[in-house]
Amino acid sequence: MTGLKRVMTRDTLGPDVLRLALCAISFTHGFHRVVHGDVSILGQILRDEGVPFGPIAAWLICVAETIGAAFLAFRLLVLPVSLVLFTIYFTGIMMFHRHNGFFVVGASQGGWEYNALLCVCLLVVAWENRAHRLY
Repeated sequence: MTGLKRVMTRDTLGPDVLRLALCAISFTHGFHRVVHGDVSILGQILRDEGVPFGPIAAWLICVAETIGAAFLAFRLLVLPVSLVLFTIYFTGIMMFHRHNGFFVVGASQGGWEYNALLCVCLLVVAWENRAHRLY
């Protein structure tokens, strides 16, 4: 698999669009924290929640989101990257968002509905790209 076919093919257009949309969301999520200096804030929140080495964990999360997005975009290590990102977003649901209810806006604020959707989409991408897991 080379060039553009590594990113998108006619036969896999639907799953490819989903994978690339997840890449855009994940990259933006991690990169925004880095550019705006919010990694230290996340690190402190993680430390306050009892995560050992909170600031280091925050940097690892941001690296996983940004570099992982690039890997996913080019179908590199799709299965492990998808599972790492799934773990990050599922952990976010369990640690932070579940206490705020289901809805992100409307009936409640800061809920877990979109993180749940990201988790499901990451599992679909992992499944659809299982043959490419060694790339």
